[in-house]
Formats: sequence, C-alpha cells, structure tokens
Amino acid sequence: MTSLRLLSALAVLLLAGCKNHDIPEELASIFVEAPPSIGGSMKQEVTLPVSQLKLSVMTRALVPAEEILNTHPITSGEPDLRQEFLLVQLDRKAAVDVMNYTKEAVGRHFVLVINDAAVGIMPIDSQVVDGNLIFHVEKKGLNNTQAVMDISRRLNISALKLRKIKESERP
Repeated sequence: MTSLRLLSALAVLLLAGCKNHDIPEELASIFVEAPPSIGGSMKQEVTLPVSQLKLSVMTRALVPAEEILNTHPITSGEPDLRQEFLLVQLDRKAAVDVMNYTKEAVGRHFVLVINDAAVGIMPIDSQVVDGNLIFHVEKKGLNNTQAVMDISRRLNISALKLRKIKESERP
C-alpha cells in the first residue's frame, strides 16, 4: 500500500527527533473498495490471507492509523451461526469521514489493512453514523476467534503507542 508506506515513513521521520522510542510496529488503516470506474493508478488490489478474496481498493486510506482509537472482539450473528468480529472504534474526525462516505457507498466494502497486508473486510450495508466499524478478520494459521483476539490485542498496543506519541508532541 503506497499511502501506508508513506504514512509509516512520515511517522518514522517525525519520531526520529522524539525521545520516545516506543514506536508502533503495526499500523492499521482502513481503505475503501474502489468503484469500477476508477482508473488503474488510483486503485490497487489486495488479497485477504485465508479466503484469498481479492478486492481493488483506493490507494489512499480513508482512515489512517492515528484515527483508530481502539478495538474490541465482539460476537454477532444468528444464534446458530455466531461468529467473532473485530469492532474498530474511530476518533471524531474519522467517524465524520466514514459517515459522509458511507452515505453514498452502500454495496461497497471497507478493508482493514495492517502495514501492507489486508486482514479484514466489512460490507457497507448502510450509512455508519457512530464511528464503529465491524470487520470480519483473517490470519493464516488461526481460527476466527484466535484471529480476532490476536489482531485486537496487537492493534490496541499500537493505538496506545500512537496516542502517547501524539500527547508527547503537544505543547
């Protein structure tokens, strides 16, 4: 993901002068599925690790890593088909961006990307107004519950580190 690499490089450059050496190893961003009418240079293909589902996403993240506040494992679905999902909570700015985007994007998908790897997908069934996104996540070698727990734990560590860095930069 070109924009994620740029974001990572920018974060490293900004943090090079900081005394805080607790830099997050994993940066999660949320990308949106590209409409078919978008040209090739504005989209890129991603593949989920277990299902091998391929999607074309926009090259720029709708929600960058610093706008993700927290994640939680949740259980949802019909009683006989319950499954674990990853709830991703966004800050106010990202929540507004998502609300505005999803108003016209019903039928597309959000894709959760960690560093350069797609790990989760969320269909946009209706406008999202609360800043909470629910992703089905995948990780090779782990079942659904294990993947959700592992990804949630790792992303919460990174989100906490990013918040500490942002707070240390305030005057």
